[in-house]
Amino acid sequence: MGYNAEELREIFRLIDWMMHLTDALSQRFEQELREFEESLNMPYVTSVERIAEARGEARGEARGEARGGASLLLRQLTKVCGRLPEDVADRIRSLPLQQIEELSEALLDFRSLADLQNWFELNEASAQ
Repeated sequence: MGYNAEELREIFRLIDWMMHLTDALSQRFEQELREFEESLNMPYVTSVERIAEARGEARGEARGEARGGASLLLRQLTKVCGRLPEDVADRIRSLPLQQIEELSEALLDFRSLADLQNWFELNEASAQ
């Protein structure tokens, strides 16, 4: 149709913004788009979009690590402190990876739920 590469990217962005496909149609669209890109040797995704995607993947991986770390930490804390109240478990699940790692080390000195609660109080105080 005579569109240049940038115009095609803008058209694809508009279409993508406007449509919500079923999973099957979305997969088909992605496959056909890949084939179209390959035939023209023209990527649909801009370098800025690729960078944003990589950042999103890194964040997702960090969240996955934090969730996995929180799950293991909860099991360990349950062995040391006994059954944890649900609000405490939720609080641990919401911790960033760095604090999960810090708590994982601190738990080696815990003997009860009170030790865990003291750890939270100390960390809240130092954060302020």
